[in-house]
Amino acid sequence: MPHLEAVTIHSRRPSELAPFWSALLGLPIDPADAVAIERGTLAASESVLLGRRDALHVWVSPAEELAPVGGRVHLDVRLDGPADLDRLAALGAVPRGEDPQGRWRVYADPEGNVFCALTGWATEQHST
Repeated sequence: MPHLEAVTIHSRRPSELAPFWSALLGLPIDPADAVAIERGTLAASESVLLGRRDALHVWVSPAEELAPVGGRVHLDVRLDGPADLDRLAALGAVPRGEDPQGRWRVYADPEGNVFCALTGWATEQHST
C-alpha cells in the first residue's frame, strides 16, 4: 500500500534552512550532512536529510527556482503549548496570521516558506 515516506522542502540554501526545520521538528540532521554543513563542504546541489531514511523523514533540497511563497511546501506542526510560540520566535519563525477561532497560526520559516502551527490548547482553554 502506498505510504508517505518523506517530505521535501525546497530551499535556496539547504545548509542554512535545515537547522531551523531540524530544531522545530525534533529531527536530527544526518551526521554526514551535519559534518558537511559544519565544514562548509555541502555542495550546492546536495540535499540535507533530517531524520532517518527508514522512517518518515524530511529532505531540505536545493532549488534554483522556488515557487511563490505558499506554494513551496505547507506543513502543519502541532505545538504542545504556549511556550512553543516563544520557541518558534527564537528559531526565527515570522508570524503571518492566525485562525480567528485560535486553532492555528500561520508562520514563515527563515526563507519565507509558510507553515501552520496548530494551537489546539488555545481552543481547549476557551471552551472550558
